[in-house]
Amino acid sequence: MNSLLSTTDLIIFFGSLVAVMGLGLWSGRKEEGSEDYFLAGKTTRWWGVAGSIFGSNVSANHIAGMMGVGYIVGFAQSQFEITAIAGLLLLCYGFLPVYRKMNVFTLSEYLGRRYDDRSRVSFAFIMIVIMVVVQMVPGFYFGSRSVNRLLQGDTGSKATAEAVVGAEGSLTEITVKNGGRKYAQAPEVLILGEGQGTARAEIDEQGIVRAIVLTNTGSGYDLEKAPQVVLKGGNEENAEIAPGDVDPIHYQLGILIMALVTGAYVILGGLRAVIVTDVIQSILMLVGGLIVAFIIFGLPEVGGWSGMRAMDAAAAPDAQKMHLYEASDHPTLPWTGMLSGLMVLHFFYWGTNQFIVQRALSARSDREARIGIITAGFFKLLIPFFSIGTGIAAYYLFKKNNMVVASDDVFITLLTEYVKPIGFGVLGLVAAGLIGAILSTVDSMLNSAATIITFDLYKKYVNPDADDKKLVWVGRIWIAIFIVIAGFVSIAIMDPNSKSPFFIYVAANQMKLVSGVVVAFLVGMFWKRATGAGGIAAILSGIFFSFAFAPIVIEGEPLWPSLYEVTLAKNDLILELFGPKLNFFHAAFLASIIALILNIVVSLRTQPDEEKGKFTWTELGGHEPDVLKRAGKKVLLTLVLYVVLALAMVGEWCSPLVAGVTAAVWTWFAFAEIAFAAVKRSHVEGKPISLFSEDRFWAGLLAGLAIFMMYYYY
Repeated sequence: MNSLLSTTDLIIFFGSLVAVMGLGLWSGRKEEGSEDYFLAGKTTRWWGVAGSIFGSNVSANHIAGMMGVGYIVGFAQSQFEITAIAGLLLLCYGFLPVYRKMNVFTLSEYLGRRYDDRSRVSFAFIMIVIMVVVQMVPGFYFGSRSVNRLLQGDTGSKATAEAVVGAEGSLTEITVKNGGRKYAQAPEVLILGEGQGTARAEIDEQGIVRAIVLTNTGSGYDLEKAPQVVLKGGNEENAEIAPGDVDPIHYQLGILIMALVTGAYVILGGLRAVIVTDVIQSILMLVGGLIVAFIIFGLPEVGGWSGMRAMDAAAAPDAQKMHLYEASDHPTLPWTGMLSGLMVLHFFYWGTNQFIVQRALSARSDREARIGIITAGFFKLLIPFFSIGTGIAAYYLFKKNNMVVASDDVFITLLTEYVKPIGFGVLGLVAAGLIGAILSTVDSMLNSAATIITFDLYKKYVNPDADDKKLVWVGRIWIAIFIVIAGFVSIAIMDPNSKSPFFIYVAANQMKLVSGVVVAFLVGMFWKRATGAGGIAAILSGIFFSFAFAPIVIEGEPLWPSLYEVTLAKNDLILELFGPKLNFFHAAFLASIIALILNIVVSLRTQPDEEKGKFTWTELGGHEPDVLKRAGKKVLLTLVLYVVLALAMVGEWCSPLVAGVTAAVWTWFAFAEIAFAAVKRSHVEGKPISLFSEDRFWAGLLAGLAIFMMYYYY
């Protein structure tokens, strides 16, 4: 195997892998009690909360996947990171105070106490599916695929071809679009469809496919849609796969190794081991991502961030990538979806998501939890630059060099072409960051999924009298089971050589499960009148309408008619605004609106439980009505200002810079005002605190930075 990694690189890579596993095992060596095992004994410092939240969130999907989306779509992908700050702050000041005062292990437990067991069990199963299938499977997939590409080195690239159908429905020719590289033998030519045409490929001495000769023209082909031509095999080491592809056996072995390494320290060490390793892995991932960005932006062909923006500005308007907002009918990232459905996803992901919130629940104090969450937010705002921005730079770099690269291969291609030649173990350090991103996500899913199974199903319904020792062992058994399930699905279903933009695929499928969940939490948290029947109605209707508006698609065809296409799309105005097919963000937002209406209507028609109504933000937060009233007015005024500035910017009455600075300063001041008051009050009470130790000061700065980016990169 002609590995991209030198001996030095391999030592750094495997050394970091062994070190992380060893550190995890050591840190969690004495975890026996359930609170120790599942919540790290509630002793986690702010930096542990920050590192673990960031590490849990940022996986190989963010490093490789987001870079690929930046490559094909552009900076609009940054909306995922910038608007995430709203979700983080909602967790910080909305949800978290309630969770911690109720002393819950799981968020399913909160729903059970606020609503009833129906909501508790429904959410438990939804979270398990999301963590094990929607999150762990892509983690294994991206991880093994990327590491194998590093280890196997440059094994060439796959050729592509296109068929031409004549007027009588027979093939007239097959043209080579890209000859590929490093073919050891001529690939097999497969012509898909029922026309029964056949052909053979011819390669030259350099291993490039030069021609495809028809041996049977076939008949009965669709005149409007030519059949797909697939070139199979030809790799030097394995004739069954194409040059550049990952060997399926090696892909499976990679998943097995990741499963064993992660499973070892998670099973034995619990959440403390996960948090300690996540902090180390987060550092590795940041260092690795920043190194790649520094190298790529430092190339003369790119000319830094300014050079990349200059190349983008010189491109045709419809080809430019350095803007945040795409048209409302954009198939993947419409601006209307970013400010609606994406916010639904963020409210779920940051406020009601077990594997994120569990890290904050493990903090030694409310303040440490808040500081940790805010710090993780600052790290999030780096991703648009070192991941998505690098993807855009790669687009112009590859374009200059006449390179055709699939979106999910951008990261590996950059490593191959531009990072490897530097030497000195740099590539090994980047590879260590990549494996850190993978493991930090997978370990978090394992621990959190096991926590839900243990407390929401086993202790609740199977063995209510189980002691701590028993609960820990049940958790360990289920971690092992989840590893097996995720590994099996990754091997059986996922194609290690897929060319699709997988990050968007993951986001789309997650969205279909969470619209109603967000509504159930928000309504239950902030409305005392909400009932158990209303909660379960929201959760189930959210799932139903998400799939109704955005059906499952197999091989390009939906399994059932979209509710949008047979209803709303009949209106010409809606059709013009949102297109013939509804983007999954729009689908999620519509589903959440329907779920909200049903939650309210069903709650009003059913009898509320006064005791359950006490588990709300106003009841547990201790905020006075007049304080809340003033805060509501400030929020409304802020939203009005945002809209006015946006209209002024769009109308070119002020520049994006002026609008961004104005909105940012106002946002920071809204938080800082509260921080200043808290500092003043602390001095009056004789327990003075520093302004810089007040979390709302930093929360305002974080929110201000995010808002500035929303305007500046318009």
